[in-house]
Amino acid sequence: MIRFHTQPLQHQHAHNTPWHQHPEAQLYVVERGMILVETREQQWAVMPGTLGWFPPGTDHAARVPSSVKGMSFYLDGANFPATAAVFAANDFLRALLLRLASPAPAQPENYHSHLMTLLFDELALTPTLPLHLPLPTDRRLRNIADMLLNPEGCRLSQPELAQQWGISPRTLSRLFSQETGMRFSQWRQQSRLITSLSLLDKGLPVGEVAWRCGYDNTSAFIAAFRLRFGVTPGRMQERTFTDPPTPLSLAP
Repeated sequence: MIRFHTQPLQHQHAHNTPWHQHPEAQLYVVERGMILVETREQQWAVMPGTLGWFPPGTDHAARVPSSVKGMSFYLDGANFPATAAVFAANDFLRALLLRLASPAPAQPENYHSHLMTLLFDELALTPTLPLHLPLPTDRRLRNIADMLLNPEGCRLSQPELAQQWGISPRTLSRLFSQETGMRFSQWRQQSRLITSLSLLDKGLPVGEVAWRCGYDNTSAFIAAFRLRFGVTPGRMQERTFTDPPTPLSLAP
């Protein structure tokens, strides 16, 4: 039998949650704003139109760049999915979650358990989204990664980063490839795009977001963003952070 409880996810301003874990699985549902969830291996961006899934016992920290409103579901007795993921939230999934979060009188026995089974069956058919970034474990590389995920550090060159942490640019490239499965230049490109999401969430103009993330050319940023997420940054900002589609209204 699948058991669950819910907790409102609501912060009016930027907020950091330190490293912790839960005995249950956790499902983030975001109605407005975004939350960046970091595990020991990856960073994940959860925003309206997505569901963030983290298995039981996942050590993680969370950061809200500006504000967020939504709900966390804590699930016990579920064994799917086995790994963290961000899923696209279709209308059916959103309706299931709304029903689960809205108690009704005289429900049949095992009603919620049946809904949860249906939820996981639907998740198995739902595509995951490219809203994560692998993180290195080497101390020097992790320090570099943390700098690059901070918009203020995005404009340092690879030789400057390598020198600051006492390694050669060639070693930096080799280790990044070994630990993340991505070339340093590729990882940096993806980190810029992930970082741009939190700046768009703050309502900054697209041109300023591009510059803060290390792009000298706004058009190049827009093209890279569209290639990664399938939509322009302006459209993402308008659709996701300004006027989220079909709000669940889960949090008070």
